[in-house]
Amino acid sequence: MDYYQLKQEVAAKERTIDIQIDKTSDDKATKLAYQKLEKLQQWVEAEKEQRVLRAQRAEKFKSDLFWLGHWVGSGRSGIFFFLSAVLISATFAGLTIINLPTFLSCPNTKSLCYLVYQMRFNNKSVILPQQTKDILAEYERNKNKPRQRK
Repeated sequence: MDYYQLKQEVAAKERTIDIQIDKTSDDKATKLAYQKLEKLQQWVEAEKEQRVLRAQRAEKFKSDLFWLGHWVGSGRSGIFFFLSAVLISATFAGLTIINLPTFLSCPNTKSLCYLVYQMRFNNKSVILPQQTKDILAEYERNKNKPRQRK
């Protein structure tokens, strides 16, 4: 009988130890869950703050942009920016017109055509009077040659 009682006491102690272990692991799990919940709450708070700061920056940018538009569009600054835009557009259009034709034939080296087209990005596309004769002669030679078929 003693053996049976001893066995029951050991089993009771084991159950008590198991209950204590379960309780301890539940406490640890609860602590870990609580810490994780705190971190999530801190993260949510940080996200809210970031959202508020982004909204404030966007509003500040809008107000600054409207202020700049008002400043640019009024008074002397408006006139200055308008004239600057016209000057830039005219310069761009002039450069485009000068460089648009592929080849040009100028009648004389002292003509306005030759002087203006010296500003071209590709000066070799300006044909001078002395080059005209050479180009025509080369064309006539090539025209009279029989063409070879490939």
